[in-house]
Amino acid sequence: MNDDLKAGSEQGDASSSFDFAGVADREERERLLMEELRRTQRALAEAENEIKQKQRALAEHAFEQEAADARDLLHAACWTADFDDEGNPMGFWFSDGCRRVLGFESEDDFPENGENPDRFIAPDDLARINNEFRIAATEGGPYDVNYCVRRKDGKRMWVRAAAKFRRDEQGIARSCMGVLVDIDDAVKNQACQQQALEQALERADRANKVKTDFLHRMSHDMRTPLNCILGLLELCERNRDDKALVEENHGKMRTAARHLLSLIDDTLQASKLGEGELALVREPVDFAHLQADVDDIMQLLAAEAGVIMEGRQEDSIAYRYVLGNELYLRQIFLNIYSNCIKYNRPGGKVITHVTSSELPDGKVLLCWEITDTGIGMSPEFLKRVFEPFARESSVAGAVGGTGLGMPIVKQLIELMGGSIDISSELNEGSTFVISIPFDPAPAPRETEQAASGSTLQGRRLLLVEDNDLNAEIAATILEGDGAYVSIVGDGAQAVEAFAANPAGTFDAILMDVAMPKMDGLAATRAIRALDRPDAASIPIIAMTGNAFQEDVRECLEAGMNAHIAKPIDMAKAERVITKVVGEGPPPIKELGIDQ
Repeated sequence: MNDDLKAGSEQGDASSSFDFAGVADREERERLLMEELRRTQRALAEAENEIKQKQRALAEHAFEQEAADARDLLHAACWTADFDDEGNPMGFWFSDGCRRVLGFESEDDFPENGENPDRFIAPDDLARINNEFRIAATEGGPYDVNYCVRRKDGKRMWVRAAAKFRRDEQGIARSCMGVLVDIDDAVKNQACQQQALEQALERADRANKVKTDFLHRMSHDMRTPLNCILGLLELCERNRDDKALVEENHGKMRTAARHLLSLIDDTLQASKLGEGELALVREPVDFAHLQADVDDIMQLLAAEAGVIMEGRQEDSIAYRYVLGNELYLRQIFLNIYSNCIKYNRPGGKVITHVTSSELPDGKVLLCWEITDTGIGMSPEFLKRVFEPFARESSVAGAVGGTGLGMPIVKQLIELMGGSIDISSELNEGSTFVISIPFDPAPAPRETEQAASGSTLQGRRLLLVEDNDLNAEIAATILEGDGAYVSIVGDGAQAVEAFAANPAGTFDAILMDVAMPKMDGLAATRAIRALDRPDAASIPIIAMTGNAFQEDVRECLEAGMNAHIAKPIDMAKAERVITKVVGEGPPPIKELGIDQ
């Protein structure tokens, strides 16, 4: 090849030019063309290889950055391990994150890389962890375990270790990269939650046992007065001609019935208190009348137990009438006096001392100090006297009761803004100190007091009652006091009877609440909605077993004028009927509902 051609070829190599115009020989041109093609292919292969290397470098950098981001996100430490040809780990490397997790403050006192980490693993976890690591390395299983490590300061700490293995073509592990995460707080929190769950289950088991024991006691305690009543009825049937014995047995049956009623009231009241459903409704309370009611009940129980009731009241008490809740107050004192009598001795005493003082906000603070000379309470029981179902174990079998009285007393007193304190010693008696603030109430008008002495002579009453026996008893007693009674069996019949008779036919309607077809609340609303002059003014009185304050409020909101709880105290019922019929529909405020 001449010099010009050679120079042209070299120039072509340098410039990648395909200009062979100066080469006349065809074979030479083809040879040069093939050389240029091979050179171009080599350049392309080198460029492709360079691109792959750069892509790999970028991918590795991205992976390392993602791994670093993940470690930062998880607050994890990184570690690696290499393996020999048999698949056994022969060297470990730990990052600064591992050093911090294990409690080493600087690199100087951290073990050299390559050291086996066994000495950091808690002895009771070492065999398990090494076995799981071996299985993961040799058999290909996952490695993700929780275990305890020993920090530099000697404290135990929970960590989580996980690793990804790199294997050769034969599947033998050659290296692994793992993370170490501090999970100490999470494990301890989980342990606390587990402990709390176990404690909750234990409390639930205890509660179930307590409830079972309570049901057993209630079954016994309720059957006792019920058996008494049934037995006394049998005696009365067999001795009808012995008038003195029959009257005596009637008195005993009343006492047993009141006791049975108190057990039922305690159970229902405890349920309402536990659900937070009780509302405090205030009404004028006559303490003289309240005290007389409580005394009537307690004196009979005290006489049967051979216990003497004494009372002292300071002359400085300025208010006989206050705004309070007579039902709750009566329940408080009946529970406390009942305990003072039940846990007393024959010949023992129950002494009540009442004082009062005026508070700066215009309220009056009434304090009752009730002391008995009974068997007292042990220090252990005194600590839990207000717990539901709690009873002194030494006398629980000998003295009846539900174990609900004192918890109810405490919650009712606190509902009224008061407090109760108890002091007691075994065989020395107990003292209950109750303090409750009240707003003073004006004395009732003389017309109201006079009305309470009225009779039912000539009154025409519509009695709405679905229970035939209850209706017969109530009608017989009311007719014995001179009233004329018409009976219907449900709310729909009551509406029909009232609508079908002219105005003035009935002086009042005595309405049960829970009835079939139409209940008493719906019947009252239907009567009030009738288009006739007396529909809005006819007195309607609830006579129902729904006896809580929210039940009273519901009856009044439905349009009734008053509420009488079953079992019916007929003397009280006659007073309420006379009062309501004599005065007409009273304002809601007078019935004790705060607006």
